[in-house]
Amino acid sequence: MEDMKSVMSRIDKTGEGVYVQATTLGSLEALLEFLKTPGVSIPVSGIGIGPVHKKNVIKASVMLEKKKEYSTILAFDVKVTQGARELSDELGVKVFMADIIYHLFDQFKAYIDTIKEEKKKEVAEEAVLPCVLKIIPNCVFKKKDPIVLGVDVLKGIFRIEELELKKKQQETKAIETSRKAIPSMVFISKRQKKSARNN
Repeated sequence: MEDMKSVMSRIDKTGEGVYVQATTLGSLEALLEFLKTPGVSIPVSGIGIGPVHKKNVIKASVMLEKKKEYSTILAFDVKVTQGARELSDELGVKVFMADIIYHLFDQFKAYIDTIKEEKKKEVAEEAVLPCVLKIIPNCVFKKKDPIVLGVDVLKGIFRIEELELKKKQQETKAIETSRKAIPSMVFISKRQKKSARNN
């Protein structure tokens, strides 16, 4: 009974973490101890002993609403029933199986790295990349619609296709990201400027 209390004390009290399943109490303790080490530190929200059943998948699926990456079962040296496999596929719960703790960790880490890369790509498409521009003297070619001028990018990254002029409440103009090109503004690069002067 004391062993079970010791194991239960290692479960994350916030309720966020992976679900861990092992063959025996001893192997469960070993896995929990490994997951707690500083180099690994994977939180655990639930535990079980024996084969992975539907009920274990349902418990792990709770994480889909909290943290999708934790909606996983780390099955250490246990079998997964056919019903549990089908339900995990249906719900989107990942089940990682291995006979060696380090292999289980490697599988989970690869999965987390994949999720992080996907999130980076999603954010990169919507990210606002600020920049500081300086208008080049004697390169203001047109002051009215469309504005035509030459600029130097002093800091940051300048992406023309994401700029849009928007009038604010205090009658000031600000540049915002909106993934639309500005139909009334033309930016000329240094190469274009040189070729225009030569003609």
